[in-house]
Amino acid sequence: MDPTLLAVLGVCVRWIHIASVTALIGGFIYARFVLAPALVSLPNTERELAGSNAVRSFRPLLIAALILALGSGMYNYASKASYPPTYHMWMGIKLLLVLHIAASAIIYSVRQSSQAKRNRTELSIVISGLVVIAIATYLRYLSLK
Repeated sequence: MDPTLLAVLGVCVRWIHIASVTALIGGFIYARFVLAPALVSLPNTERELAGSNAVRSFRPLLIAALILALGSGMYNYASKASYPPTYHMWMGIKLLLVLHIAASAIIYSVRQSSQAKRNRTELSIVISGLVVIAIATYLRYLSLK
């Protein structure tokens, strides 16, 4: 394949990966730290209804972001020419956290839960997502050495 085409494909796939992860983790940061505190002022029944409606509205973006992040991540990993020492150890830790995020996000989007349960799930996804981003940054550093 043409090297220029491969370079353009690589840049596009990396952009898709970063954009989808940003949308996914950013959506949960917004839900936990902006939307959840705003819902506290509503009466309990309205709070549960508004929370459920927000989750239902977020579901298509969540599914698309998960599919794009996982697909582009697999492409990025498979297209790498070589791996420096300790790369696979950190990649394994990162993938376990990614599985936690994906499973929690899918369950979050399909299961009817109380606002308190949604808050805990959102927080666990945010923490795991930020740790994954930190590990990804370190892996990128290892790859440039």
